[in-house]
Amino acid sequence: MRRFIALLVLAAAAGWALAGDRLAELSRKADGYKGKQDYVYLYNDTDVRVHPNGMSHRVERSAVKVLSTAGCREFQTLSFFYDPLTMGIRVTGAAVVRPDGTRREVPLDAVRSYPQPARAIFWPNVRVSIPYGLLAEGDVVTMELEKKGFSYALLAEALDDTRFAPPMEGHFYDIVEMQADHPVLSTRYAVEVPAGKPIQYRVYGGTLAPAAEFTDTGMRYIFSREDLEPLKREPGMVASSDVALKLLVSTTVRWEDKSEWFYGVNEDFSFKVLPEIKAKVDELVKGCRTDEEKIDVLNHWVAHYIRYSGLSMGEGEGYTLHPSDMIFRDRSGVCKDKASLLVTFLRAAGFEAYPAMTMAGARIDNFPADFFNHSVVALRQGDGTFRMLDPTWVPWVREQWSSAEQEQQYLVGYKEGQPLMTTPYSPPENHYYNLAVTGTIADDGTFTGRLTVKAEGQTDAMMRRATRANHRPETESYFTRILKGLYPDAAITALTYSDPNDIARPMEAAIDCVIPRYALRSGDGWRLRSPALSYARRDPINNELDARLPDFDARTHGFRSRCTKLYRITERLEFPRAIAVDRSVLAPEKRCGGEFAELAVAASAERATLRREATLSLKKRIYPAAAWKEYKDAIGAFQDAESRFLIVRY
Repeated sequence: MRRFIALLVLAAAAGWALAGDRLAELSRKADGYKGKQDYVYLYNDTDVRVHPNGMSHRVERSAVKVLSTAGCREFQTLSFFYDPLTMGIRVTGAAVVRPDGTRREVPLDAVRSYPQPARAIFWPNVRVSIPYGLLAEGDVVTMELEKKGFSYALLAEALDDTRFAPPMEGHFYDIVEMQADHPVLSTRYAVEVPAGKPIQYRVYGGTLAPAAEFTDTGMRYIFSREDLEPLKREPGMVASSDVALKLLVSTTVRWEDKSEWFYGVNEDFSFKVLPEIKAKVDELVKGCRTDEEKIDVLNHWVAHYIRYSGLSMGEGEGYTLHPSDMIFRDRSGVCKDKASLLVTFLRAAGFEAYPAMTMAGARIDNFPADFFNHSVVALRQGDGTFRMLDPTWVPWVREQWSSAEQEQQYLVGYKEGQPLMTTPYSPPENHYYNLAVTGTIADDGTFTGRLTVKAEGQTDAMMRRATRANHRPETESYFTRILKGLYPDAAITALTYSDPNDIARPMEAAIDCVIPRYALRSGDGWRLRSPALSYARRDPINNELDARLPDFDARTHGFRSRCTKLYRITERLEFPRAIAVDRSVLAPEKRCGGEFAELAVAASAERATLRREATLSLKKRIYPAAAWKEYKDAIGAFQDAESRFLIVRY
């Protein structure tokens, strides 16, 4: 092992020294980006050697040319994080190359490692800082690293490199994102695997030039690309990993193999139903009349009473879930620990449940690499299908699984192995926001009436989180703040609302109010906007309604919203006597959209009654780029309807 590391160091040093001519060539090429970019990646080179047990050693070399004052500031100190429990990193070289070719080495003893700064959750990450010092436009900063290990590992007392072996022993994977926010002139990734160890790869988001060659001990695969333009960023776009040029490499052939392994490492370790756990489960399900009630109470107990904590407790880490008795006793843990306890609870109640892995916030490509960052629970139903539960994301909400993660891929740890599966689509009707306004307009323009709000699904969850507080005045402020923000002189005469801690029924609120000078004099009539549309637009849980949409009509990448959503808004205003409204302003009927987003607005005036209705359906969580104009038009039409003034005459 030591000999191999020494060879790596020598090889890396040689590559470092030989980079001079290539560095000069790429540096001249980067000058073409002056005035356009703050810096350019001249090259990113990675050499990986995989051992039979799946552990990897790698050498990474990079060079960046700074082209502006902002680029100089950004690279004066270069920092990155890593987890010392699962990875070892050593900076073996860092330097600044001036435009005249002179070279200033960064003393390696100046490279510092620090604990991760304090945040809401503790993680054991270490921050590495490389001080390059003051830079000038045209300087090139170079770096070389040695790495060993991988993203996850089993914690164990070990004095050698075995602690960096992957938990699925003998298997290796890598996810290499080659594109960046700035140009990359040259990128190369080489991986050497032992003889007899099959490897597969797949490229997403573009093309790579692959090559393969035999070595003394196996096979080396080389992937390279020149002149990568920056990844185009767009507001609200999908995760960059979903669209950037990306290489996936894995020695795992089938998802089923990963599923079986995940089942095996946890089944006898994590889910023991001890007497105190069984007693708690019996207490919780007592009085439940249906299986659904039992599932609901168990899932929400774990969600509510097991606090999320990023501590690594006990022997198991990474893919190994901590024992449920430890989680039950300590009342804390990360997502996999919450999942472990819920699996145990469900089994104690007579259900068939298993842990599952998913990726929060991005898609999982159908390629058996390790994309996972989140652990959940799979409940096996009578027909053999799985239903997903997530005790991490549903504290104090009605949902069992966050619909913000609908159509998300997951892998179940199952004894017979399972393929990669996808959670179901949740239509907008499951996530409604209903707002009804009824009231009167007096001769002096005063509005007197009631606003009623009802929410369900993900919308209910957002309102519940916004309103849940320990003290009633704090909860009331949510509703009053919206109305007062629109009408500072409004007087709230009564306010009733659901208890946000009561998840037995959807959230509902009713606001009785008086708004002086709501309708304003305009010639011989009154000028007024829609109170219902205005309230809905300014409600912070409806952030898409008040969003300033980018003015471009086409996108390069797909985009995302929090969830599918359905808005139903109705309004009835009574005037003292018969009214007349300009029909061109009234806009009795307006429709737009279709497959991805749809809006219908209608208005009518009859005798002394003015009625308005609006229905807006947002039909996806993840939208393709082609849906942008339809989505933008629907939101824009809603905003236009809300901002439009009506002139009412007697």
